[in-house]
Amino acid sequence: MAVGPTLGTGLFIGAGQALAVGGPASLLVSYLFLSALVYCLATAVAEIAAHMPLRDGTMLTHGYRYASTHLGFSMSYLRWYSLSMLIPFEITNAIVSLGLVKPSPAVVLRVSIPAAIIFGFNMLPERMFQRSQAAFTHLKLITSSGLVLLSIVFAIPGVPHSPVRGFQYWNNPGPMNEFVYSGHLGRFLGLLQCLLYSTIAFSFAPELIVQRAEQLDSENQANVLSVARTDMIQLLALYILNALAMGVMSPSTDPSLTNHGIGAGASPYLVAIKAIGIPVLPVVVTVLIFLSSVASGRSFLFTSSRLLCSLAEAGHAPELFQRRNRWGVPYMAVITSALFANFAYLSVIISSSVVFNSLMQFITTSGYISWIGSCIVYLHFRRQTEGLGFTSVHRARIQPYGAYVAIASCTVLPVANAFILATPSQLTASKLVPLYIGISSFFLLYYGHHVGSFLAQKKTKVKESVVEEPGDWAIELSPQPPTVEPGTWAMSET
Repeated sequence: MAVGPTLGTGLFIGAGQALAVGGPASLLVSYLFLSALVYCLATAVAEIAAHMPLRDGTMLTHGYRYASTHLGFSMSYLRWYSLSMLIPFEITNAIVSLGLVKPSPAVVLRVSIPAAIIFGFNMLPERMFQRSQAAFTHLKLITSSGLVLLSIVFAIPGVPHSPVRGFQYWNNPGPMNEFVYSGHLGRFLGLLQCLLYSTIAFSFAPELIVQRAEQLDSENQANVLSVARTDMIQLLALYILNALAMGVMSPSTDPSLTNHGIGAGASPYLVAIKAIGIPVLPVVVTVLIFLSSVASGRSFLFTSSRLLCSLAEAGHAPELFQRRNRWGVPYMAVITSALFANFAYLSVIISSSVVFNSLMQFITTSGYISWIGSCIVYLHFRRQTEGLGFTSVHRARIQPYGAYVAIASCTVLPVANAFILATPSQLTASKLVPLYIGISSFFLLYYGHHVGSFLAQKKTKVKESVVEEPGDWAIELSPQPPTVEPGTWAMSET
């Protein structure tokens, strides 16, 4: 279930911008670095899950259990609204893949069709949804694997009508592009910006894959760490192969990769296939990329709505989101999470390429924060278990060093992104505002929960200090003073 939505998110379209800004070598290096980073994160989270597998542990419970209620609360809601924001992102991704990048009233219909498909699938009984999920996951696997094989075929010298000749695009226009500045500094900034653009393909992958492993553990008694490691290695290997293939297929200087500098543009695969000149093939690839985006959107709506429902069941959200219809679908949670799809309608007034980039900035920033939080929870877990003299049987050799590397990387990257976006040539509201909204939203949740807990404790102390006055008929104290229930959704102490 986790590999389904993760595969294809930002891979086909988002990699185009990364290739254009950094070049083929920078794209490959970025995917290798992010793969190593995500592996460190996944093994850290999986080590916690292997200790005590819970159906919603990775996304919800572990933060409350091992760190603090404030961090658990803020991380749970950050993951919910970030996964919900991936719904309009995938809808916009689908629109961009069709080449519909100009704002117009007709975009309303173009957005409504994939949004209706995504919502309709999520209102099906869960068993039917799972069956369709398997079919769509296989479709995305076939698409990504088939495009890699296609790049190998067209890169062979002597293939008729093929402009691709091995690694010729690594020589001309070159392996690394300059960004903002010229020279070595420009190539370094190009690599850094390429890395930031590539992050969207990996966002929330560790959390989703470990959550899937936890669910399998509760059903098949499989080892969580082993399952998560296997799934992660397979996914990362496929991503790295795609990064190498896209650098071979398309020149990084093609203007259609960035919609002539506006934002997200065509997929590198589609650029190469159109240059080859086979009439039917571009249509087939476009349809496959469109379906992959819609499939990811429906999976993200499923995951985000179930997370919101779990928050309500654990007492951390209003009971309203627990309501289910006769097919067992938490329809109120589905409807609430689906409302985020309205952000895709921004393409009516501005280019869908710009909307894509704005949503990407917000999601990747939230993803970095979620990864930092996951490592903090892991370090708390490790300190607590070692303090009790307990040594976990399932432990990754790379830990805890991998967690420290991940914290440092996920702290430096958003800061570097903010500095790059603050340069005069890159300074735009559509890029800068989502970045700061993503950061401020988390801190608002975190410190807001601090304030709420403080006010609740203060209110409790006031009630406990009430003393019955002689002859006061209106005051009647019970033997036990009232306390704050741990299930209170805004101030949980679970």
